[in-house]
Amino acid sequence: MCGDTALEKPKIGDKIPVKKFHVSKCNMRYDKPFGESKEDQLLIKQLRFGKVVQPFKARPEEDGYGVYTGRRRFLAKKRFRKEFEVGKDVIILDIKPEDAKEESLIENLRILQKDVDPMTRARALSDIVYKGGGGLRSTARRLGLPKSTLGDWLKALDLSPGLQATLEKGLMTWKDARTIARMKVSNEKQEELAEILETKGLEAFKEELAKVVPKGKRGIPAGKYIIDRVVWDKANKFEVQYYETLRSVAEAKKMTVPELIKDYIVRHIEDIKKEVSG
Repeated sequence: MCGDTALEKPKIGDKIPVKKFHVSKCNMRYDKPFGESKEDQLLIKQLRFGKVVQPFKARPEEDGYGVYTGRRRFLAKKRFRKEFEVGKDVIILDIKPEDAKEESLIENLRILQKDVDPMTRARALSDIVYKGGGGLRSTARRLGLPKSTLGDWLKALDLSPGLQATLEKGLMTWKDARTIARMKVSNEKQEELAEILETKGLEAFKEELAKVVPKGKRGIPAGKYIIDRVVWDKANKFEVQYYETLRSVAEAKKMTVPELIKDYIVRHIEDIKKEVSG
């Protein structure tokens, strides 16, 4: 479990048997399979033949050490190593469970984002936001992401159990899942959609979804939000330069350009007011 222990923290250079390590439940992907994909097999091969990677991180748990970040690196090395050296292979820290969970979430969002399914992401985020007691705004600041983005990700938890399962399996896209959550489709209908997706496939699911969410009604519900678009002129080299700069910053922050602009305005609204009034 993702708990504490009285086990002493080892010193740099100590060598610890592999059997003393396990994937901690503080890791948001602790129950995910490893070794089946081509990417996993490539990582195992690279590490076996000496590829240098940053150490994984573990914390004292029960009678051993729980790996809370670097799960794939740990599981790959575990296949051909008998012991791990502290400081070289692993960093062991006395870190609280809630902090370990947050660090795991940050690593997965920034490094392995493409591999993280929306349900795993939503559950881990919910754990940090609500069980950690920090709240959505505080969590957004710590993760360096807009509050609106985190709120959007948490919408996965509003889906029925059946649709959550299909989303976790990768049978349904996040775009369709978000549409269903935003349109507040009844649980009964959601379960029906999940059954269609599981038994009849994606095409039949899309046809049924179109009946629930008519064409032109997907995405943002009419009348609920103010939509203000920015148009960039490709013929104007300065505007193109501005846009490319914004896009680079947005990508680094795992945001879209509109999200970046909105986030900046919200954080600097008082300065903007002064400039307008003065």
